[in-house]
Amino acid sequence: CVSSQVGCALGCAFCATGRMGFQRNLATWEIVDQVVQIQRDSEYPVRGIVFMGMGEPMLNYDRVIRAARIFSEPCGMAINAKSITISTVGVVPGIRRFTAEGHPYRLIVSLTSADSSKREKLLPIEKTYPLPELMEAVREYHAAIRKRVTFAWTVMSGINTSRDDARQLAELTRGLPILLDLIDVNDPTGQFRRPDSEEANAFRDYLREELQMPVQRRYSGGQDIHGACGMLAGMIS
Repeated sequence: CVSSQVGCALGCAFCATGRMGFQRNLATWEIVDQVVQIQRDSEYPVRGIVFMGMGEPMLNYDRVIRAARIFSEPCGMAINAKSITISTVGVVPGIRRFTAEGHPYRLIVSLTSADSSKREKLLPIEKTYPLPELMEAVREYHAAIRKRVTFAWTVMSGINTSRDDARQLAELTRGLPILLDLIDVNDPTGQFRRPDSEEANAFRDYLREELQMPVQRRYSGGQDIHGACGMLAGMIS
């Protein structure tokens, strides 16, 4: 999991990186060096990369794509391009450019809610690129790749885990083959909580009933060092 920026300007309510604000874009070498350092310190080869660390990859587009090419080129790190995933919370111009350029890397769209008013409170980018515009770009992407589109859903107890949430998602994505990744929220402030096993299992059941599409729960490690999904931020002790 690599970062593309120092901080982030998009201010997602549940993300520690968003709370620290935007500092700067990372250079291509700084993105690549994250994987080089991991590879150097690990006894296992790096076989997959996700741009889901600090920052919004689509707001540092050129450097992210250059880094992905270095990762995937035989003369670079020779990682399978299909094992490289670039994420976005919904920067529509970036999605459209990514589609037009026909990159072999995977795209994952962080959705978190299919209700515009709720999503706007959680992901302020909804004000700039509302769901109808986002979904139009996503459908264009699907038309180009002819494969399932992956969405990420940060799961928060009592906020986006109801049957209505599942129904709204089914309606939003009707006719679009998708894969849904569920990622438990990590919020040291306590404002947003993970669902207990009963709530989480019920939500997965709702999703499977409403979507009739694959749903999987993503592992998010590193809570003990504030390195889990949504926790990356500078800390002074």
